[in-house]
Amino acid sequence: MADKSKYILAVDLGTSGPKTALISVYGEVLDSEFQGTPIILHPDGGAEQDPDGWWDAIMSTSKKVLGRNHIPPEDIVAVSVTTQWSGTVAVNQEGKHLMNAIIWMDSRGAESIKDILQGPIKIQGYPPLKMLTWLKLTGGAPSLSGKDPLCHILWIKKNKPDLYRNTYKFLDPKDYINLRFTGKYAATYDSILLHWVTDNRDLSNVVYSDKLLKMAGIERSKLPDLIQATDILGSVKKEIAAELGLKEGTPVIGGTPDVPSAGVG
Repeated sequence: MADKSKYILAVDLGTSGPKTALISVYGEVLDSEFQGTPIILHPDGGAEQDPDGWWDAIMSTSKKVLGRNHIPPEDIVAVSVTTQWSGTVAVNQEGKHLMNAIIWMDSRGAESIKDILQGPIKIQGYPPLKMLTWLKLTGGAPSLSGKDPLCHILWIKKNKPDLYRNTYKFLDPKDYINLRFTGKYAATYDSILLHWVTDNRDLSNVVYSDKLLKMAGIERSKLPDLIQATDILGSVKKEIAAELGLKEGTPVIGGTPDVPSAGVG
């Protein structure tokens, strides 16, 4: 029998699939369900997943957990999402994905990242002045492996220019799932980190850097606005709340990707 505490509908979308759970505000797990989602591997180093497959599995696991009626809907005070990090979902203005999600395993951007690392002098593959700028503003620098979202976006820009032009926003997997729940486009200070285009020196006010955007060759307009992980992004869309049996107006928190979540844990 559930106690009188309030609960969170918590979604954890890993590479193998989502686990959805009811967790009390005290951290007690009441119930959970898992459903697998396949990975599509390509011989050129590509690794993709179907965003609709993610969403269908999240809805399925959520319905199973909520359908057992452990607690009344009014005791669920928020939805919070964490997911695999360092992925890229290209969506149009209606929020529809334009291709499969490129996930953290995808290394096709390794050649594309070299295009913004040109210079007469390099230290371990990086032009010194650009490296110093990244280190100063972000605390790190893009990976040469091609697996960062910046590398994914540059690969799309180079190899799928029409798709790049038609993309309204490039979203991290967590931010894509939040979009599906709320209809709102946003990234959190942590989910945007591996795009390497934000000034992170004030951790309470992370902002896009015009200098870094120019270095990366990405338009600010193609990236979402930024909020903190603890901010309320919006409410679960009315039709989704009705389908799941959630109370109308249930808030969705900004949330974090898996590595920051593990750090908190």
